[in-house]
Amino acid sequence: MKISTLRLLGLLLLAGNMPVAAKSKTANPVKVPKFLTGEAPYRFNGVVLTDSVRGSGFCAWDSKTFFSAAHVVFGFTWEAPPYWVPKQNEEEINADRAILSRGYYRWIEYGDLALGLDSDDAFSKDVIVGYAFQNLIKGKPARINVNGEQDLRKKAPSLITGYPAENAYLDEDIDGYFLHKTGPTVTPYRSYAGKALLTTLITTGPGNSGGPIWTKNKKGQWIASGVLTGGLPSETVVYAFSKDVNSLTRAVAPVIKKKQGAPIAANGVTGSSLFFPHNKQIKLPDGAEKWTSVRFGVDKFDTGTLISKVRLSLDIRTKHRGDLQVVLEGPGGYQALIHNEGDADADNLILADADLSASFTDIEANGYWYLRIRDRLKGDPAVLKSAVLEISTDGESTIAP
Repeated sequence: MKISTLRLLGLLLLAGNMPVAAKSKTANPVKVPKFLTGEAPYRFNGVVLTDSVRGSGFCAWDSKTFFSAAHVVFGFTWEAPPYWVPKQNEEEINADRAILSRGYYRWIEYGDLALGLDSDDAFSKDVIVGYAFQNLIKGKPARINVNGEQDLRKKAPSLITGYPAENAYLDEDIDGYFLHKTGPTVTPYRSYAGKALLTTLITTGPGNSGGPIWTKNKKGQWIASGVLTGGLPSETVVYAFSKDVNSLTRAVAPVIKKKQGAPIAANGVTGSSLFFPHNKQIKLPDGAEKWTSVRFGVDKFDTGTLISKVRLSLDIRTKHRGDLQVVLEGPGGYQALIHNEGDADADNLILADADLSASFTDIEANGYWYLRIRDRLKGDPAVLKSAVLEISTDGESTIAP
């Protein structure tokens, strides 16, 4: 697998802004001693991998969520949900620990800003919160500092962690996937673009993008105050956390619940996938000719956005599923046949993430979707317990780490 370690965004946007400081004054990344990698704040870190890019990230806010830089999952289009690799500290990626994330939320504006002429503004939105349906680390996640933007401007210690593949200041490769730290240093940050802040005399390198910047709270504990997003030798740009980050966590909150909730329209936020649950139990008419329909109103995507993936999770309880017919119908009348009276000797019909994408290729995501169910023969009543429709408009992962 060929892995690029840096988007052009993170390396080139700062060209010509600041002179290179003296080598002796610049804080460089150093390996975190192995015996410390299981302690805070190092244990929250992980490698973030897409089909073509290597980045860093950190588990924060919830044990099922991680933060990283948006440019790690954006080239000219948004990429598929990345892999998260926790506890990585070896020469090669430990594939046994890799977790394929289920999706991520990001600022709607980022893509247009990154492709625009004044792409420095993209730094102001260069963050994602990814998620999985399992815990990403053992123990509690890192705490988010919603006053990070203020605290990073102060003359107080800060620390950057992550997985650089190169020391940008020394122009030296860093072999393997080993956890590094830059600092702690006392280097106040200043305004750069929106929520993006800049400082000098700190260097990291390609591969560290998406890693956390930490500050200390009143108890002396390291808390996550932002995300590393770019820089040149001897300077660093971070996306600093403020109360705005609550919009990202608010959007992901219903998705990672045990019983998923409906999508929330969080201000300025969209996702790689959106989930539309039906959690109301329905007793299906036994031996009916008429179909029972469950409607999903999909309206959270940009107008004209085409589908890349459709998944359905379904829970129908019955003692005999051989008389059930189940169809998913999308906008424009496109249909996928899910079950047609098969498995006469089996009972419940339970599906987990059934991939129905082939039936809905290149149609618009927004519109009404219908789950249609019929219990055709009498004698074995059936109950729809729940259904969750997942719609994605981003890329699809094609490789494993």
